[in-house]
Amino acid sequence: MKLPSIDYLISRSKESLLRFPLTILSSLVSVFIGVYLIECGEDIENRLPFINLLLTTALGIPLFFCVSIFIDKKKYPFKLKLAYQVIASILLILIHFSLPNSETTHNTSLPYIRYGVYNIIIHLLVSFVPYSNNKGINGFWNYNKILFIRFWTSILYSGFLYIGIIIAVTALKTLFSIEIHEELYFEIFVIIIGFFNTWFFVSGIPKELNELENIQEYPKGLKIFTQYVLLPLLILYLIILYAYGSKILINWDWPKGITSYLISGVSILGILTLLLIYPYGNHKENSWIKKFTSIYYYILFPLIAILFIAIWLRINDYGITINRYAIVLLGVWLTIISLYFSIKKTNIKFVPISLSIILTLISFGPWSMFSISEKNQVKRLKRILEQNSMLSQNRISNEVKWEMDSLPKFKSINQEINDGILTDSIHNEIKSILDYLDNHHGFSKIRPLFNQNIDSLITLGLENNQNINEARIYMNTMGLKYHYKYSNRLFNYTTYSSAINNVKTIKGYDYLIIFNRYNSRRKEQQVY
Repeated sequence: MKLPSIDYLISRSKESLLRFPLTILSSLVSVFIGVYLIECGEDIENRLPFINLLLTTALGIPLFFCVSIFIDKKKYPFKLKLAYQVIASILLILIHFSLPNSETTHNTSLPYIRYGVYNIIIHLLVSFVPYSNNKGINGFWNYNKILFIRFWTSILYSGFLYIGIIIAVTALKTLFSIEIHEELYFEIFVIIIGFFNTWFFVSGIPKELNELENIQEYPKGLKIFTQYVLLPLLILYLIILYAYGSKILINWDWPKGITSYLISGVSILGILTLLLIYPYGNHKENSWIKKFTSIYYYILFPLIAILFIAIWLRINDYGITINRYAIVLLGVWLTIISLYFSIKKTNIKFVPISLSIILTLISFGPWSMFSISEKNQVKRLKRILEQNSMLSQNRISNEVKWEMDSLPKFKSINQEINDGILTDSIHNEIKSILDYLDNHHGFSKIRPLFNQNIDSLITLGLENNQNINEARIYMNTMGLKYHYKYSNRLFNYTTYSSAINNVKTIKGYDYLIIFNRYNSRRKEQQVY
């Protein structure tokens, strides 16, 4: 086997740079910002603008790659190519300004979750956009095969390069007593995985994508890996899930919350496995692949039913959250995919196209998973407060009045005024809802329930460099203590910490009861 010459490698590198300039530039800027944050992050008062720019440029890597591969496939003229690049750049700018900074938010992760959804959508676009108007399935599969193999090859090369450099740096440090700061190891990793890995990946993407439709030879290694590793694992997982389904029917024991995640994972694993071996089923000796594919989607229907039952029970008890909304939509997508392939449809492009459409639809608007989950949790909170006489004329009853002179300490003479009127479970449910809103949506929807402007009081505390838990302030303003309450058969401890303080008076066996009960009940009460 003849190894490529240095001139050849340099030529390929130049070619890929000219073909994917914005992709490689995005990776370079991302690496530069990442290294800067590693070096100077502790000295930066507000790191969010740098993190947001890092995330935006990182998103530019797959987005500009998608645009470049699309315009290459379509053979568009220069002006049209430039127009697509400009549109992609504007989209990145809009996403960048949708991310929060220290002046626009206190403690919410929702914009970053939305960013994650956008990232998935863009990667899905990469998989099918060049073949969106092409009826050929073989070229589409070969293109994604190249992406798949190129990805793992890039990871392999980058991994060995990183290990080699780290060994060299460690040798210099040990043998020559050269002082090397610890951050250098992580910086090298960022440079290799961000810049070298990206450039190496794009350099292996063929330029003439139209020729992929004529390729009829498929890698045997991929078939062996799929047939003898992924398929046995898939069958094992299906057996386990069906055994659990049988247990539900026999014992009439409703499925647990984690069941929906397991079924989702196994279902997606099965779809990916069948996509990997799709073209091999066209050979006579592999006719079993088409039969197994047809059977698999029928097998999914009972599991999807269990998924919907499991997630419905969680929603019925604790309402809609972003995670549960996503699981429901994933169940809907799995149902659509199963129906599509069950009626003998064979266009595998339908898988990424349908998923990208669903993700796009649920990422914005009043029907989005962000809007629906926030409205549902706020509605649950209002209902709980009304049922327990803590809400009158859409205002909190016996609201704690904070002394302005005490800020940012938040002191009042009538704190915890409502603490004794709720059961432990209702108290814990209110805390879970407030924690969920704090972590994902913020409190803009419940601020009208209070006579005081809680947001301005919190802002004052933040301006005084105070570490403020907004959920705590809102719950304390309701006149409630901010902690979970649990009772046990020995003592009426309101918190696990109080039980620990009395641990000397508790026998070892009873201590374990309290500890296990605390953990299990806390998990049960989590709204997430």
